[in-house]
Amino acid sequence: MPKRGVLVGVGAVVTALLVVGAWFAPVPYVIREPGPVLDVLGPEVITVTGADVSASTGQLLLTTVEVIDGIDAAAAARIWFDDRDALIPREAIFPAGQSTEQVVQTNQEMFATSENTAIDVALGKVGRPAGVRVAIKVDEVGGPSAGLMLTLGIIDKLTAADLTGGHVIAGTGQIAADGTVGPIGGITQKLYGADVDWFLVPAANCAEALGVVPPGLTLARVATVDDALLALRTIAAGGRPATC
Repeated sequence: MPKRGVLVGVGAVVTALLVVGAWFAPVPYVIREPGPVLDVLGPEVITVTGADVSASTGQLLLTTVEVIDGIDAAAAARIWFDDRDALIPREAIFPAGQSTEQVVQTNQEMFATSENTAIDVALGKVGRPAGVRVAIKVDEVGGPSAGLMLTLGIIDKLTAADLTGGHVIAGTGQIAADGTVGPIGGITQKLYGADVDWFLVPAANCAEALGVVPPGLTLARVATVDDALLALRTIAAGGRPATC
């Protein structure tokens, strides 16, 4: 082979290696994808003592998202062709100056606050019976967005009527002490992660959710826990609640 041919050949190999290397190089982004769903009416999630607890024939699903860190350019490129997952800057999840452990700790603290608020709001809605104790056990979930579904789960257990009417209903939303339902992140992934007919969506997330709603899923718009309770009762009765 002529020397020029050797040089061209070697150059092509080097270029190919550089391209391959870049393709698998880490990028400053993370992938957000649908996480597990959890029935808050399931065994051992919500434990009530000091009061009679009713059974439910349906489910209330708490939805989550998962974050995949340490991705390369190839994984990032895949997301451009995926309506379900999202590619977001790593610093939006792991702020500069904070370790992964610190971020996890912050999320756990927000979840604990959300648990306590959910208990207070729920007991307030059912008349705060004396001597009632509520404990919540949810593993490996952080942040405040489980508040609404935990609140509804507690109310369902302390209410004689089955709020679900036998339906499987998913949802998400922060819960404030006054019963207001606040917006959350990752609404697209939560919608795709719930294989159901009905999804309770915070009113502030409705505009975003309408643009990404999977086929066959109906979005019930809720701005307060009272809105959510009305939506559940309407669905249970075979009606159609206020939608996004």
